[in-house]
Amino acid sequence: MSHANAAQPLPQPSQVYLAQRPPGLKYMMGGCGIAGCISLDGRLIAGDRIRAMLTIMEERENGLGAGYACYGLFPSRKDQYCLQFFFDDEKAKERAEGMMRFNLDILHDEKVYHHPVADLRPPYPIIWRYFANVLPKSLKSEGPKKGEEDVVIDLVMQINLEVDGAMCISSGKDMAVFKGNGFSYQMADFYDIPRYKGTMWISHSRFPTNSPAWWAGAHPLSILDWGVCHNGEITSYGVNRKLVEMSGYKCTVLTDTEVVAYIWDLLVRKHGLPIQAAAFAMAPWTYDEISRLDPESRKLATWLRFTYREAFLNGPFSILVGRSQPEVTLIALADRKKLRPMIVGQSPDGGIAYCASEECAIRLVEPDAETWATNAGSPMIAKVGKGILRTGTEHPFQGVRL
Repeated sequence: MSHANAAQPLPQPSQVYLAQRPPGLKYMMGGCGIAGCISLDGRLIAGDRIRAMLTIMEERENGLGAGYACYGLFPSRKDQYCLQFFFDDEKAKERAEGMMRFNLDILHDEKVYHHPVADLRPPYPIIWRYFANVLPKSLKSEGPKKGEEDVVIDLVMQINLEVDGAMCISSGKDMAVFKGNGFSYQMADFYDIPRYKGTMWISHSRFPTNSPAWWAGAHPLSILDWGVCHNGEITSYGVNRKLVEMSGYKCTVLTDTEVVAYIWDLLVRKHGLPIQAAAFAMAPWTYDEISRLDPESRKLATWLRFTYREAFLNGPFSILVGRSQPEVTLIALADRKKLRPMIVGQSPDGGIAYCASEECAIRLVEPDAETWATNAGSPMIAKVGKGILRTGTEHPFQGVRL
C-alpha cells in the first residue's frame, strides 16, 4: 500500500548507490551508521533517499540489525495512533489484540507489507499494524489523571512485558518503524522502503551494543511518536534505567538505547522541558565549565545537572531523535566530549536538512549541500515548516527561533 498526499515529492538523485554485502565480508563489530533527513518546507521525501544515505556507510554494519522510521507517513490517519507489532505467532497476536480492545477503539488493522529477500535469513515475525483511538473510559482512573499518551504507553509496556511473543515496535501518530535483523539494504528491500514517502526519516545500521540480535532490538527504538537511532554505548544504563522505571516505564527491549527514548518522553512530554534543556540534561557541561557561564545560564545549567543527574547519559554516543507531535521534529545530539561523529547538512535551496555519521551519506544525495559538525552536547533542531531552529553550534541555551 502506497501512502501519498497532494504534496509533490522531492526530486530524486540521478544516481543512487545501492550497497550490497561485499564478497567475503565477515560479521564484525562496526561503529554503527545513522542517517536522517527532514523536509523543511513540507514536501515529501521518498524512501530511496534515506536508503541511499544509510547503505553507503556499509563498513559500519555487521548485518545484525538495521531499520528506518518514517514520519508524516499517514496523512489520512494522522490523528490516530499507529501501533506496529512483531508477533511470533497467531496466539500472541490474539492476546495482544484482546488487551488493545480493552483500551483502544481499533479503526483499522493491516499486515505491514514485506516480501522475502534472498539473502535475509528467516524466520520472520508476523508484522501487523493497528490504527486506533483511545477509548474515553481508559482516561478515567482512581489514581493520578491520565492523558491519552499515558494510556498508550501503559498498554504498550503491559503487552511487551506480559504477552509472550508480542512486541510493539512503534506506537505514535503519523509515523511507523521498519526494522529487523539484517543489513540496511536487506531491511530496505524487505519492507520496500522506496514505496513510502514522508516528511522525515531516521535510520540506523548495525545493532545495539552489548545486546542480543533480535528483530525488536534493532533501531530505531520508539515509544509514542519518539524514535531514537543511536551510535555508541550508554555506560550509565543502570542509573538511567532506574530513573525511567521509577517513572513507570518498563524496559523490555534489552538495549541501552531503549532508556534514551524513554528519557526524551519523560523530560520533554511529561516534564515539559524545552528540547535544548532536555539535551543539556542528557549531555551536560562539567561544573567547571558551568561556572564560567553568565549568571542566568549558570543557574539553569546547575539546576538541570542537579535535578536530572540520573538522566545524564555517560559514554560515547551520537543520536538522531524524531517526533511527530506537536510538530514533526528532528534532533541530532552528540555526547559532551564528541566521541562519536555527527555531520549536519542543508540542501542549497534550503528545503531539506540532513544528519549522518559520515559526510558521504549527505553528499551522495545532495552533492552541493552545506555541511557542518555540531558541537559536543549541543543539539541540532529542525522542524517541518519552520526550518533549522538550531544548527548545533550554539551556546546550549541559545539558538532557537520559534
